[in-house]
Formats: sequence, structure tokens, C-alpha cells
Amino acid sequence: MRTIIKMMTAAILVAVAGCGNAQSPTLIPALERLAKSGNAEAIYYLGMAYQTGSGVGEDHAKALDAFRRAAELGDPLGAYKLGCYYAGQGAGLVTANAALALQYKLVAANAGYALAQQDVGILYAQDGDVPKGLGWLEKSAAQGWSGGLMTLASVYNGAAGVKPDAAKTAAYFRLFLARSEPDDKQTAWLENFEEQLSSGDKARAGEIVGRYRPMPTALTIKALSGQRAAEALVKATATR
Repeated sequence: MRTIIKMMTAAILVAVAGCGNAQSPTLIPALERLAKSGNAEAIYYLGMAYQTGSGVGEDHAKALDAFRRAAELGDPLGAYKLGCYYAGQGAGLVTANAALALQYKLVAANAGYALAQQDVGILYAQDGDVPKGLGWLEKSAAQGWSGGLMTLASVYNGAAGVKPDAAKTAAYFRLFLARSEPDDKQTAWLENFEEQLSSGDKARAGEIVGRYRPMPTALTIKALSGQRAAEALVKATATR
């Protein structure tokens, strides 16, 4: 299981809230006009554009400044990205600070962003508060976030401070595989693990999977929409 998790870590930690690469040439100027008026969401999208080099030259210093401004104006996704910079993404721009990373990511987690909930859960668990960490991971998993599901499977497979639960390990990993692109090793691992389950654990795992109904929040959907959400913002403000 640990090997499988190491294989998936890079993919799960990729920020999915980008503006996309193929975009209208009018999008960035429109966002810049909104940003000048103090629109926090537009400032966040500009930050993502600078971070990814989408429609503008890649510039992480400008991205950091935009995320900081967006967070100060109350944008939860801006706060999340600012937290990412303090979590190590801002090497050479800011000093890594776990407390600030948690502080800013909590803003987005409380607002309902599934990736932030996953990150906060991991941060709390790493800091020794396993029950609080589990609570946040469960919130992330409840939205259908694959990283939250995979992390829960790992935790219940034997993380420090948590009683192992084979049924939950199997159920959450199966749900994770259903929302990702599994390779043969991952599929084989789960099949082997499930073969070793007791009849009771098999039944309980099946119940967990059977009653699972992911419910992503509006903020998570917006983050996943990336450029489409930026374009929707521009369109909505143009009609006011």
C-alpha cells in the first residue's frame, strides 16, 4: 500500500484549479480590469495564470502577490494557494511555514474546497491530532475527492494512532480507483487485499461502497472548472 501511495502522491498534489492553457485572448485583459476594481476572484484567476503561464508569462512572484491580495479580499481559493506557497511551493519567494500553510488552507477547507480539506487533514495528522485530521479527510472523501479517498484508505491500513480497519481500507481504496486511472499494480493490490478479508469485513466494505454518494460543494466544482469558471465570472460581471 505504501508503494502505491508514493506512486500516486505527485498526481494528487497537482493543483487542479488552473485557468487552462487554451483560452480566449480577451480573458486576461478582462480579468485585469476586474482585478483593478478589487474583485478577489478575478485576482485569484490572474494568480493562477501567472503560476501556470496560461495567457501570460509564467511569473511565480506575481502569482504569489495575486494570491496574497485575493486572500486578503476574502477569496478562499486564493487563500488555499497562498497556503500552498507557505507549504513549500514558494521556495525562494517565502520561507516555508507550516503554521501559516495550515492557517490559509483552513480558510478554503472551511469554505468547502475538497483539496484543502484533504491537505488540512494530512497537516493535522502529521502534527499529532489524528482525530481532527480524520474528520477533514472524511469531508474531502465525502465530496468524491480521489486524494481524500486514497489517504483514508492508507490511514485505515495502519497509520500511527489509528486502529486498522480492513473494511474501510478496501472500501475507500476501491472508491479511489473508481475515480482515477488505476494501473495494474494498484488493481492487483486491491484484489489481493480483498481476498484476505473476513466475510464480515467484505460485507462491511460492500456496504460502505454501496451507500457512497459523493456530494462536491459549489467551491470544489468551481475550482475544478478552472478557465470555465474564470470565463463565467467575466460574463456575469459584464451583464451587471
